This record gives sequence, C-alpha cells and structure tokens, in this order.
Amino acid sequence: MFRPMITAMALSACAPTGTDTYEQPYDFAGNTFTMTSTGVDDQCADGSFTTLLLPEGDGSTNDWEYPIEIPSWTDMAAGVTYEIQLQEPFNAMEVTVTQGDADGVAVMTGAQQDDVVLNEELHGDCTVDMTIDATLVLNSDTDLSGSAALSIDDPQGELCPQLVEGCQVLLDFTGTAQ
Repeated sequence: MFRPMITAMALSACAPTGTDTYEQPYDFAGNTFTMTSTGVDDQCADGSFTTLLLPEGDGSTNDWEYPIEIPSWTDMAAGVTYEIQLQEPFNAMEVTVTQGDADGVAVMTGAQQDDVVLNEELHGDCTVDMTIDATLVLNSDTDLSGSAALSIDDPQGELCPQLVEGCQVLLDFTGTAQ
C-alpha cells in the first residue's frame, strides 16, 4: 500500500498545475484571395472615391478585378515585397507585407499610385497621386478582413474636386480564398 501511494504522489508532482499551458504559435499558410470592397469613407474628395471603389454606391459591395496573394505568416516575419494589382483605374504596384503587432494582423505598406483617373464622367481628366497602407486581419487561411487608408494628393486637371489638405479616404474590404 505504501509503494502505490509514493508512486501516485510522485506522478502528481509532475502533473500540470493548471497554470502551465502550451500555446501553439500562430500560423497562416498564405493564400490567394478574391477581395471585395465593403465600405468607403470619403470625407475629403467630394465622394469621388466612393464612386470609384463602390460603383453601385454606398451600401453595395464591389469585387476587385484581380486576386491578391497574401504570403504566409512565417514569411511575413522578414517582410515580403511583391507586386499586386487591384482594379481599374489602379495600376500594378509594389507592396511590402509584414507581421503586425498581434497574431493574425498583417500590415501592407509601400503602395504608390500616380496619375489615377478619378471619374472621367464627373471630373474629366482629373488625376491624383496616392499612397496606400492597409491592415489585414487574417481570420483563417481562407478568410480575411481589412481596412486601407488612401492618402490623396497632387490633383491635376481642371475639373478636379477640391481636396482637403491631408485628404485620406478609408476603404473596408474582405477577402475569401480562391
């Protein structure tokens, strides 16, 4: 009887106490996503970007013309620089994707667009330059959500809307793996 009791006590000393936990490291395999614009906050460019990014207007959604590749979480640790294409009238652009401050949050920086035609119907040949930064929430290997800040400057053309200095348009979007 004494021997089983010693064995039981020795084994219980090695058992977890409830505070010992093992957290599995965050993992995202990377994937190619179909992106969809879900909302635009255009308080400084006369609503031009709402028309550009949500052609059917507020409350609608709009699928981007080209799929977007999002690298793996592991690759993002060192930063991944590559080219993406959004939708017309945007051109292909180079971006860098890195891990954000929390597991499952990625940051996309470095996107630059020059001479983007706003809306020929409303603004003729008006073009603007912009930089784009985005935050991606990697909900799973097949689902993400995000927001992008489009900093707009240097309007060129007679019919350009009056831009507020420091004009920034906010875009909400989702992504579904292909």
